[in-house]
Amino acid sequence: MQVDFSGIDRNVLDHILDAGIDPGGNPVEPFTDDDGDWPMRCCLTDSRPGERIAIIAWSPMPWAGAYAETGPIVVHVDHCTRPGTMHRLPVELDIRAMVLRPYGHDRRIAYHRVRHVPGGRSLSDEVAELLGHDDIAFVHGRNVTGGCYAFTATRS
Repeated sequence: MQVDFSGIDRNVLDHILDAGIDPGGNPVEPFTDDDGDWPMRCCLTDSRPGERIAIIAWSPMPWAGAYAETGPIVVHVDHCTRPGTMHRLPVELDIRAMVLRPYGHDRRIAYHRVRHVPGGRSLSDEVAELLGHDDIAFVHGRNVTGGCYAFTATRS
């Protein structure tokens, strides 16, 4: 099965950056990354020293509801050049410890299928296995420590 991995939609991000206000009503405050290694949610890579980035409030759910939580994500502010959707996660993200939160077709968390994946295992492979279940519509990757959104995965 082929899987599509994505972060924040490029058009949505461009609109936020152009407006200068994130969906939480906060001003977008770009800064220069001096050290690198911020987890980027536009291209799903890690930032590099010298890049201009911002932390914005955003919800990965395009609909309202109890599960449509808003949280912080880090994005490039100088228009990221990576593809918006990919079939495997970049290596630096693919081997991170992560919580995989699957959602059913009813847009609710399928708690019986939530996985805590230790570092060093392929998240791409784990997600493909989860999406192999007919009751799963999509999967969110979430940071183990803070619970922050990392990516969305769907069947291609």
